[in-house]
Amino acid sequence: MANTRELRRRIRSVKNTAQITKAMQMVAATKMRRAQNQAINGRPYSSNLSSALERLLPLINIESHTLFSGNGSETKGIILLSTDKSLCGALNTNLFRMLVSSGFTGGKTVFYTVGKKGRNFVARSGKDLQADFENLDVVTFREAVQLAKLVMEAFLAGEIGEAYLVYPRFVSTLRQESTKVKLLPIDLESVIEANAMESKREASSAKEFIFEPEPDKLLDYILVHHIQIRIYQALLETKASEHSARMIAMQNATDNALDLVSDLNLTYNQTRQDAITKELLEITTAALAMT
Repeated sequence: MANTRELRRRIRSVKNTAQITKAMQMVAATKMRRAQNQAINGRPYSSNLSSALERLLPLINIESHTLFSGNGSETKGIILLSTDKSLCGALNTNLFRMLVSSGFTGGKTVFYTVGKKGRNFVARSGKDLQADFENLDVVTFREAVQLAKLVMEAFLAGEIGEAYLVYPRFVSTLRQESTKVKLLPIDLESVIEANAMESKREASSAKEFIFEPEPDKLLDYILVHHIQIRIYQALLETKASEHSARMIAMQNATDNALDLVSDLNLTYNQTRQDAITKELLEITTAALAMT
């Protein structure tokens, strides 16, 4: 059994750890609120843009646009959104597990990563890393534009035949889902399905869209902006998921540290009582021996 000096040292060490994790929990909670608001507030714009694209599709010749049709390449391009730092629970682990189970780590695959954890995973897997971006605290639309440009140029040049977006989607503070979204070629069914509920709500009002300029001219801009917005929204969802997961992880670490302190205090008191009892017995035995 450990002596009282060693127990006191361990109690101090665990208390210091609890203070650190508590501070990290408070910082993550502050960042989490801002990131969650940004992710939630960005969803209506993304939904409305997809709805506008859905209404535009019947007015144009879809087969004439290259972003709707494949190019014959068997190489897949993966935009992998992860975190730069650890201490966020199983967020990144679940993301990488989904990549492996989906078969994206096998065959011809190239990666465009955001975050050091994703970059390290690709490096360990021995896959082709085309580009890497730092996961900044402030999400910018410029980063989404750069990612979209890289992927679309590779797709139009025939370097990749399909492009996917893999990221942790924010559901709630306690729940983040690893999500896979197909970006290229644009899947019409996914666009229609994503806006099915929105369409039901607007069906009764029978709203009519007026497109300017002509639909064919407008299509190029909307398609590019649609891909940019999907990437940007995924970046916002990733940031909200990261801070939420880190806040919960630090809260659990703080609770576990305080529980450990309670157990160590109990052990310390028992050890101290045993030592006192032993000393009393020795004094009593010595006194009896002298009589």
